[in-house]
Amino acid sequence: MTTIKVFDITGRNAISMQKGNLIYEILEQNCKNKEKVILDFAGVSLFASPFFNASIGHLLKDISVEELLQFMTPVHLNETGKELLNLVIANAIAFYSNHKRDVNIEL
Repeated sequence: MTTIKVFDITGRNAISMQKGNLIYEILEQNCKNKEKVILDFAGVSLFASPFFNASIGHLLKDISVEELLQFMTPVHLNETGKELLNLVIANAIAFYSNHKRDVNIEL
C-alpha cells in the first residue's frame, strides 16, 4: 500500500490542474499495478474542483467508481474537501457515461 501525502505536492492549497495532474499520474500507475493507495490530505485546507477533476475525476474515464473506491482511500480530508470530491466524482460519472454514449455511433 502506498501513501501519497498531498501536502508534499500541493502545499496547503489543492487547487490547480497542474498539481492535480501530478496526483493523477501517481494514482493511474498504482491503479494499473493494482496497488492500493491512501491519499493523505493532512495539512491541506483549501480545495478547488480543477484539482479534483484532474487528479480523481479523470481516473473515472477508464475505471468505475467501484474500482476507484477499492484502490484509493482519501484520509484527513475536511468537510469542504469531501463535499467537493463527491461533487467532482458525480460530475465525472455523468460526463464519462454521456461521452461513451456519444462515441457509440451506429452505421
